[in-house]
Amino acid sequence: MQEQIPPPFPSQGGLDLTKTSDPFSDHSSHTTSNPSAQGRVYRFKFHGDAMEYFGIWIVNILLTIVTLSLYAPWAKVRRLRYFYGNTEFFRRRFDFTGVPKKILIGRLIALGIYGAISAISQYSMTATLIGFIVLYLAVPWLIRATIRFTARNSKYANSRFYFAGTTKQAYGVFLKCVAIYIFTLGLFFPVLIWLYKSYCINNLYAGQLKFKLQADWSAYMGAVYIPVFMFMGLLMVVGIISSVFGALSNPQAFLAVFGVVYVIAGLFIFPLMSARVFMTTWNNTIIGNSKFETDCNQWRYAWIVGTNWIAKIFSLGLMSAWAAIRLYRYQIDSLSLVLLDDPDQMMNLAQADHSALAEEISDIFDIDVSL
Repeated sequence: MQEQIPPPFPSQGGLDLTKTSDPFSDHSSHTTSNPSAQGRVYRFKFHGDAMEYFGIWIVNILLTIVTLSLYAPWAKVRRLRYFYGNTEFFRRRFDFTGVPKKILIGRLIALGIYGAISAISQYSMTATLIGFIVLYLAVPWLIRATIRFTARNSKYANSRFYFAGTTKQAYGVFLKCVAIYIFTLGLFFPVLIWLYKSYCINNLYAGQLKFKLQADWSAYMGAVYIPVFMFMGLLMVVGIISSVFGALSNPQAFLAVFGVVYVIAGLFIFPLMSARVFMTTWNNTIIGNSKFETDCNQWRYAWIVGTNWIAKIFSLGLMSAWAAIRLYRYQIDSLSLVLLDDPDQMMNLAQADHSALAEEISDIFDIDVSL
């Protein structure tokens, strides 16, 4: 599985406040304006190195194994601090300030609940069923607590992030997702992605600057299903061509060609979906009056994800660190911010605490339960 790095804001980022005239340029440093947005374009940049991160990654793995996973929270904090600390924007860098002990508490709570349900299952199937239903219903609360913890402990220079999503909203999104999935037999699964991202992004603040997702659900339907239609069309074309030129004389050759194309195309369909979801999200996200953009190429992104999987499989996981750096660098370096606000005013708003921040800090349930 591709290692996912929770971004400093609702997706990956990296930064060099480099101005460029074209969001699809080669990240060169020159100053101009964006004709469509009439704003200055500032790029993100990632400074991480695969060999440097490999040292952190291998130590994290070994200590997690030796301590029977008790070191995992410290490993997570070290990993996030490395990725955040090497992500730069406007000559400033991000930081992660999470306390490993609080992550450990959250995980112990989750594992304790799971252990209790496992113990009950030895005596009563009814109690087991009830236990798993309770655990399932707790998922929205657990997700909300983790998002809020990650946001609160993410910093950009002197600015802190804040997640304002409520538990009630989390359960509302959860119930909508369940209903849509059931009544559409899973065909509208992309709408679930849209609901989740809308909940995460529309409730996120950098100080007093609010994020907003402007994409609608149909954009995510296209992001997911266009690769599926492309895959089906490719198989149809290959099938027709192979049957015309090879099936009549050599059916085995036809099956071989069709099988190879099916495997190769199938390997890249999910990376292509991931690329299009990434692009849909960041090309439709704003903060304040400024807009994010990405010049990510969907084919390049899919190639990186697909070949990362292959590299990790053939290296028995030893190239996971390289794969994580490779994908994160491409995501971050593709991002830019079309700045329409005054930079000084924007920084002042970003450094100002959200009005409810002091109250939220005292919430003891603000924990990380991600496993």
